[in-house]
Amino acid sequence: MKNKKDKEINTEELNEVIGLSKKILKLLYFVFIACLILAIIIAAKQLTVMTFIIDLLKVISPFFIGFILAWLLKPLAERLNKYVKNKTLSAIMVFAVFVLVLLGILYIFVPTVYNEVNELVGLLPGFVESITKNINNIFKSLAESGLNLADFQHKLLTEITSFSADIAKSLPNTIINLVVSLFGGIGTFLMGLIIGVYMLIDYDSISEHFKKLFPKRMQKDVHNLAARMSIEVRRCVNGTFLVALVVLVCDSIGFALVGLNAPLLFGLLCGLTDLIPFIGPYIGGATAVIVGLTQSPLIGIGTLIICVIVQIFENYILQPIIMSKASQTHPIAIIIALLVFGHFFGILGMILAAPILTIARVIFDFAKEKLANR
Repeated sequence: MKNKKDKEINTEELNEVIGLSKKILKLLYFVFIACLILAIIIAAKQLTVMTFIIDLLKVISPFFIGFILAWLLKPLAERLNKYVKNKTLSAIMVFAVFVLVLLGILYIFVPTVYNEVNELVGLLPGFVESITKNINNIFKSLAESGLNLADFQHKLLTEITSFSADIAKSLPNTIINLVVSLFGGIGTFLMGLIIGVYMLIDYDSISEHFKKLFPKRMQKDVHNLAARMSIEVRRCVNGTFLVALVVLVCDSIGFALVGLNAPLLFGLLCGLTDLIPFIGPYIGGATAVIVGLTQSPLIGIGTLIICVIVQIFENYILQPIIMSKASQTHPIAIIIALLVFGHFFGILGMILAAPILTIARVIFDFAKEKLANR
């Protein structure tokens, strides 16, 4: 009887082992996808293919912009088409509303942000003086306790003064260069808008022509794969941008309430950096807190509290409600992709890392399903 009991299988422990094994395998294949993307990027760079690809993307950027806009606005055009019953008119109306909203945002934000940047540059000497005073007090206390760091103090103050002088000198020029580059890209963007209208009108026929590039036996699979990629990426992009917009609004209001200088500028910074998964919110929040501390300890603490509250609100309310299961990719795989794309493509690469990894995951899952069904 005892031997029989010893031989009985503990199903609970077996289920735990199987569940853990599945999680480990899932993690390993996410890491494999990220490593595969890294290998492709490194190989392309070593073979000087990357330079050619970047130049090619610059040339076809209006088509890329047009496709992205058509893809993003397609659901709105489909809903409007139920009432208008005309694809061309629906596409034109949707793009007209998009342009008006974009112009309205620029009209509200650009002058305000520009004024706040000028205000921040004017307040920079006061910030530096406040930081210098606090550093001197800290080193004075250390000297009274018997720790003499006069040389280090001198070097630190020199670096801070030099850094602030460089910012005060380069920031206006940077803004001017940014505005010039934006105006230089207006032509490309307008061309992208026009192409986007035509693509949205003929979106279904373009999809059909694209499918015909593949053999007939593969066309159904290509259609299913493209549809799945579109759903997953749209869910990820829409959720990410909506969360970033809410963070921008909440942070801007909170910073204004605690008395932080240039609240809209730092709210915009927090919203933009929030597009970068995991590390983005800390980049924008830390910048705002540092500036707040240079104004006064109370404003710095208030800014920190606002950042923490908004992050808690985002992590425990916004993410579950808005994002839901928008990105089913493992966090470790996303972090690896962030490091890789951030290294090669900077901030833009970090923003695009999650959508690209989502596409790679969908392709890998689809391929795995097809192989399993054979």
